[in-house]
Amino acid sequence: VHTKKDFPEEWARTQNNLSLVYRNRIRGDKAENLELAIKAYERALEVHTKKDFPEEWARTQNNLSLVYRNRIRGDKAENLELAIKAYELALKVHTKKDFPEEWARTQNNLGIAYRNRISGDKAENLEKAIAAYELALKVHTKQKFPEEWATIQNNLGLAYRNRIRHNRESNLELAIEAYKRALWVYTKQDFPQNWAMTQNNLGSAYRERIRHNRESNLELAIEAYKRALWVYTKQDFPQNWAMTQNNLGSAYRERIRGDKAENLEKAIEAYELALSVYTKEDFPIEWAMNQKNLGNAYRDRIRGDKAENLEKAIEAYELALSVYTKKDFPEEWATIQNNLGAAYS
Repeated sequence: VHTKKDFPEEWARTQNNLSLVYRNRIRGDKAENLELAIKAYERALEVHTKKDFPEEWARTQNNLSLVYRNRIRGDKAENLELAIKAYELALKVHTKKDFPEEWARTQNNLGIAYRNRISGDKAENLEKAIAAYELALKVHTKQKFPEEWATIQNNLGLAYRNRIRHNRESNLELAIEAYKRALWVYTKQDFPQNWAMTQNNLGSAYRERIRHNRESNLELAIEAYKRALWVYTKQDFPQNWAMTQNNLGSAYRERIRGDKAENLEKAIEAYELALSVYTKEDFPIEWAMNQKNLGNAYRDRIRGDKAENLEKAIEAYELALSVYTKKDFPEEWATIQNNLGAAYS
């Protein structure tokens, strides 16, 4: 038996391996598995100190960050701060000069943490995310590390799409360019899931696009979402399928080309399909978002009885407000209150 006392290195290595198993475990409670992974990593760090085992210490800090970033229990903002702290600790050992691949991987992970960060200034966090992704690309080039390069391009696209600083129009163009670069590597044949993910992201960037013709941009968005659904089936990827159905619904609701009444019917159909996966019990925030979107579609609906459509819109808005409370989601709450007012009038 590899006890900590008699075989400290082997014991620490086993704790690290145990953490990996818990982190990827499918059975059991996901939240509990992640807590067990954190505890095992922390035990490994009792032996794998920075002084005695710098490489193992840095590797464990990076792995610990991944768990904190995806942690279900505890405060989300605090978990992301712990993830950022651990990534930055790992970079004290994993320097670009001595460990270029690990350095680049950690820079990409740090970028994700900053992009999702809740604490601090949102605009500044996104700039830090972009800077970290750009640093990662200095090592993870398309030629030497095509898959990692494509992953970073997709992440860069997400950061540019949400960027607050600089010109919104230019940021969306940068996002579209990054997603397109990712698709040079992420082909449907070789990387079907990543291809579908990037198609969905590209669709959202086209839907929000300011430059060029709005009508054409919405058509490009619809085409990209439909391509994503070739891979994202309800059976194989229910959450991703529901997310894409919601996005497709929004694109149809905003669509300029084609028959307005028919587009709204397609939007309602897509939102209702998404709700077959996004239940209030399992996905409360996504469920509320879909209810709000469904309310908007019924409010604008042309077909059917106008009074009945407005009743359905009001019902959907009120359902959304059961999650989107004034305390927890003040902006969403205010938007829906405004929409409710319009529906009642």
